[in-house]
Amino acid sequence: MKTAHPLSITLPASGVLFAESVHTGDFQMAPRTDPFHKLLYVLRGQITCHETGRPGESIGTGMILVMPAGTRHRLEDEQPSTLLLLCLSPAFLRTDPELPRLWRELAGRRERRLALSRPSQLQVESTWRRALLERVHPRLGSATLGRALAARLLVTLARVPVLQPVSAPLTRVAAVARELEATFYDDWNLDRAATRAGVSRRHFSMLFRRVTGRTFWEQLTDLRLTHAAELLRQGEHSVTGVVFSCGFGDLSQFYRLFRQRYGLPPKQWADREKRKA
Repeated sequence: MKTAHPLSITLPASGVLFAESVHTGDFQMAPRTDPFHKLLYVLRGQITCHETGRPGESIGTGMILVMPAGTRHRLEDEQPSTLLLLCLSPAFLRTDPELPRLWRELAGRRERRLALSRPSQLQVESTWRRALLERVHPRLGSATLGRALAARLLVTLARVPVLQPVSAPLTRVAAVARELEATFYDDWNLDRAATRAGVSRRHFSMLFRRVTGRTFWEQLTDLRLTHAAELLRQGEHSVTGVVFSCGFGDLSQFYRLFRQRYGLPPKQWADREKRKA
């Protein structure tokens, strides 16, 4: 539902609230101070944040605004905007020893706004969608999942590189390469990677080689095989479990690639490593 005024927010007992605010063309907001922390993701449009003692900051589509509790501020639409909000109570941040550190990392930066790469935007939007689904259709575990998604979002934003508002294709491809290092076990392919970087398959392949020194498939295979070898070395996983954990969809392909790299089938290699230890 579109609104001409800021949402009236009351946090639930969990201390976490995901919400959406769709602004009309005549949206107005008086200066306000909230007793909770806020993350605002601009899904569409553009806003300006006016904060006491700081110059106004323009936040466009795909950017995050970090607003600590107790900060007097006012939002103004430059264009009719749709905002995704995450509100966090100070008490929620105290439920895990790492959460205050993650929040300080975000709130302590020079600017309130964070410009994200396209892959990071997609991660943020996916997290918000799931959280809003759980809020609108609550079921067993929804509150717990909401807290987990909020913590996941803090980790994501604290880890991702902060970009200037306009990023070059090479920068976006480098961001995808970093994402691949962290999520190589997912169902990756060249189409997905190029789409995340916002470039064609051919352009992505050229830029990816420039960034990593390898083709996309060489890098993906290396990451998966390196992880597979570590799991086998630990001796706590079956070959089938290793194949699943590393993201290989085909057992015979895994055997072939592993033998090419390590010179032995997985089980024999693991037995040899165990004897060496």
